[in-house]
Order: sequence, then C-alpha cells, then structure tokens
Amino acid sequence: MGFLKLFSKPAAPRLETLLSGSMAITRTGGIVASTLPNALPPETTRQIGNVMLKAFANASESNLPFSDLILQFEGFKIVARNLRGGALFFLQPGNPSTSTLTLPAMSTHNLDEFLNYLETYVECWKQFNQYVNLARSGKFSAEDETQFLEVKSLITQGLEVVLAAVESGGPRKDEVMALVVSAPSIRHLAENENNIATVETQWHKAYLTLQSLLGRLKVQQQKQEGEWSWGSLFR
Repeated sequence: MGFLKLFSKPAAPRLETLLSGSMAITRTGGIVASTLPNALPPETTRQIGNVMLKAFANASESNLPFSDLILQFEGFKIVARNLRGGALFFLQPGNPSTSTLTLPAMSTHNLDEFLNYLETYVECWKQFNQYVNLARSGKFSAEDETQFLEVKSLITQGLEVVLAAVESGGPRKDEVMALVVSAPSIRHLAENENNIATVETQWHKAYLTLQSLLGRLKVQQQKQEGEWSWGSLFR
C-alpha cells in the first residue's frame, strides 16, 4: 500500500507554494529553464510569460523601453526583466516558501529555435554577473539574494539542455558547477572580496565559450540558408 501511495493523486497545493520560482523565456515564448513547481498549470505559466513579453514589446514600440517590470498582487509579486527580446521573471510569494526545481522539456525542431534558446540562456549568464557586481558594491537586498539563487538554478538547468544539444563547444559542466558553488550567495561574495575576482574569471571563461558556440551556430545557420560568405560574416 505504501508503494501505491506514491502514485495517488496529490492534494491540491496551497497558493503560496505555487507562486515561488523563476523562469527564463525566449522572445517567442519558449521556455529556456524554470524553477517553477510542476503543480503550477502550464497555461498559467504561458499566460504570465506572454503578458511580460507583450509589455516589453509595447514599451519598445512606443520608444519607452524599460528593463524591469514589477507587478504587485495580494500575496505575491512578479518581477520581470527584459532579456533583449526574451524575459526573465521571478514569482515571489508573500511569505517565503520552498519551490521544487523542475527542468521543463526543451524541444528544438530546428537550428533557429535552438539559437533563440541559446541567446536567451546567454542573457541569464549576464544577469549572474550583475549580481556579482552587487556584491562588489555591497548594495543588495534579501530580494536580490533570492533572485541570485534563482538565476543560478536557471543557469544550471539550462546547461543540461545545451550540453545535450551540442556535441562540443559548450562550457564544461564541472567548471560551471565549480563557479556556481563558489558563489553561494551575494553576501558570501561581499564578505570575501578576494573570491570575487576568481568568480569573475570563471564566469568570463564560460560566458565567452557560450558566445563562441553562438557564433559558430550562426555561421552554420547561414550556411544552411545559403547566405554564408566572408562578406556576410563581417557585415
């Protein structure tokens, strides 16, 4: 009977346990990585993502682009960040809760979709460096700490997708894990300033590796489309 309980229908989760986590999405709404719990309905997740993307797009079309969007609701808050067409958003409950890390299925039917995915993933790496800079300045909040943990989770999850999609050229998993482990929190970095330079060096190596992979795939994309030439490479 105990074994069968593992497959019984779970009790309906409470609202505050649902609204905790983060997600990075591409400009077309594709999921890069997510720490939102599985109990959160996929349709709700898509609706939130689409609203954020539309808000950033409308602001840009109106020549009033903004980088961050904060929506405060009763019991929870959404903090969205513009990622060059894609978006990163955090769902934060009114009271701290523990979210279950989940790795969503990532289906790329062609090179164009994977390039879109990889570009947004690179933007998540940029966010990581911004939190390292907060540690150097010493100006950060508890909310920044929560978001830093979420960004590290997205980076770790997204790496698995990248490594599964490419045979070579991606960052080494052991080096990325060493980077994430060496930066357990913004406060830890702020209190150990000597570690910041090491973390930045590790980050820079992984970031440039991703940029190199992105460039290589863009050349491959141009070749597939019959548009590649030395002129197009330097255009």
